[in-house]
Amino acid sequence: MDAVKTTQIKANCVRYIKLGRKGTWESECFEKGIIRLGFRSQEYVSLFPSNDWEKKIISCYQDKNKGTITNYLNQVRSFFLDDGQTLWITFSKRKMWWAFVDPSQSPVKHSDGNGTYRKTLSGWQSKDINGKLLDVSVLSGNLTKTAGFKGTICELGNEAGCYALRRINAIQTPSVEKAEKLCEELCLIIVEMMRQLTPKDFELLVDLVFTTSGWRRLSIVGGTEKTIDMELVLPTTGEKAFIQVKTETNQTEFDDEYLDTFQEMSQFGRMFFVYHTAKKSVIKCDEEKVTIIDAEQLAKMVLDAGLISWLVEKAR
Repeated sequence: MDAVKTTQIKANCVRYIKLGRKGTWESECFEKGIIRLGFRSQEYVSLFPSNDWEKKIISCYQDKNKGTITNYLNQVRSFFLDDGQTLWITFSKRKMWWAFVDPSQSPVKHSDGNGTYRKTLSGWQSKDINGKLLDVSVLSGNLTKTAGFKGTICELGNEAGCYALRRINAIQTPSVEKAEKLCEELCLIIVEMMRQLTPKDFELLVDLVFTTSGWRRLSIVGGTEKTIDMELVLPTTGEKAFIQVKTETNQTEFDDEYLDTFQEMSQFGRMFFVYHTAKKSVIKCDEEKVTIIDAEQLAKMVLDAGLISWLVEKAR
């Protein structure tokens, strides 16, 4: 599952499928690499591929009106007759999953007697072809709203279908590519400006970044304790942390003066070590509760926090 592909995928159409009522078949489908369908399809799968199965499904739903029967028939037809050119998607565990059926395998009656299933070519995937998770939080609402479809199968419109394929193939629109390039260039400029700040102003910038992101400062910036520049608390969880801010530093200084001290201070659940210039090499740490933030990472945080104007004024 979740294998990374090296070539872009193609599809003639994109369809959403709900894997069981309230997703009850999702785990089995993901684990076994199958797509399941209900609609009492176990009763007429033996008639496939002759057209007699269509007559059978009509007879199975004689109590339904003509429109409903046609709707059911079309959904089953899209599943039974798929020749491997349909991209199937579903949503589960806040991720978009996708798969193609194996066209060499016909629908099979499920062993539990409830519906049928088809084998997939490479299992269900929840990442794009570059290995990036397809989390619903970064997908367009025009696509994710499909998860609210009350039926079992529906074909996505051209716009939503093309969007799904584009995200799976990790294809950026020209405007997004341009925006990302500009952000990268801006972050390089932010790094240059940060290195022009005085130590006090750099500490203030770090303070603004963290307080903007939700942390609440408890101690005065640049306090009297050598190893602590800021003491913070995260109001939502009560987690306590401290920040050490350095303009220039090195690995030895970090290990000897700050890491050892943090390990002795049990009242803090986390330590942030922020710097903009490292002598010889970047600072590294394997301690799980220690977060190292270098100039490049801090530049992205400054950009996200909307502190560009403040930095520009300070760096003039």
